[in-house]
Amino acid sequence: MRIFITGATGYIGSALCRRLAPEGHELRALVRPTSRTEELVRLGVATFVGDLGDRASMREGMSGADWVVHAAAELDPAAPDRRMEQANVSGSESVASLATKLGVPRFLSVSSIAFFGGSPSDGSVANEEGPLQLPFPTTYSATKHAGQQAIAAYAARGLRLNTVYPSLVYGPPGKRGGANVMLKNLAKGRFPALIGADRKASWVYLEDVVEGMVAVIERAPPGRDYLLTGDVATVRELADAVAGLAGIRSPRRELSPGFARAALTVAAPLMRLFGRRPPIPPRQIASLARHWAFDDTRARQELGWRPRTLAEGLPPTITFLLASQSAEAA
Repeated sequence: MRIFITGATGYIGSALCRRLAPEGHELRALVRPTSRTEELVRLGVATFVGDLGDRASMREGMSGADWVVHAAAELDPAAPDRRMEQANVSGSESVASLATKLGVPRFLSVSSIAFFGGSPSDGSVANEEGPLQLPFPTTYSATKHAGQQAIAAYAARGLRLNTVYPSLVYGPPGKRGGANVMLKNLAKGRFPALIGADRKASWVYLEDVVEGMVAVIERAPPGRDYLLTGDVATVRELADAVAGLAGIRSPRRELSPGFARAALTVAAPLMRLFGRRPPIPPRQIASLARHWAFDDTRARQELGWRPRTLAEGLPPTITFLLASQSAEAA
């Protein structure tokens, strides 16, 4: 099978390449001129230098593909709004429009639970049917929603689309941002307090997200979307579990999101002045005020998907993150 992948050097995209390459698939990847492609080359992935916004640069790699897997996105909360819009909205529209024009048989969009803006305020879990939690708490959330809507518009023009919505993705290998950084900071005792300790969120292991994506490619009918979300835990439950694995005391203090927003707004400029980064970007506080708890029953029932629990996934993750921290310090 020939599969064209955007975001192949990213956290999820590279894991997908590691999973598919040994099966003999012809993998093709869109990469930027500055991308580190050593692992892709080692795996035998053909690379095509280009940009999401440049359809001509994707044409050669996408031509003749059986599947397009669109996993590229701008996730950095510190990224300018314009850059996030270009990658997550305009870039997604560009990939979907070219796939439609070339007649690519199948298209898998890797979205995010950010698409929904959160889960219900009463703490109940949400499924693929929503409802949306408006207004969207961050630019990332708004652009992931708009980008997915742009892709979905091409389904009405014949694009045979499937979408997966991963939750907070964790697990080896590490990455510079995202859920693993939060887990590492908790394991290193870098959170003096927990923000929104009673807020619920879904956590899913990286390898399980990839297995869910492979299951979609192998047996999902066109037009069916799936939450890949795993275990639900409150911030307090997660912090206590991580602290126990790291052998440290869990943070005792708890702050409301409103108080934390005000405190970080004042403290962040001072921290940057002394070369320190705030433990949480102030722009992310709105997300911490919401629940992000989702029900992945559809993927379990229709795809036979079986994600590991936090009790199974956290131990190897914390061991890896602490070992990588020691190696960096050595």
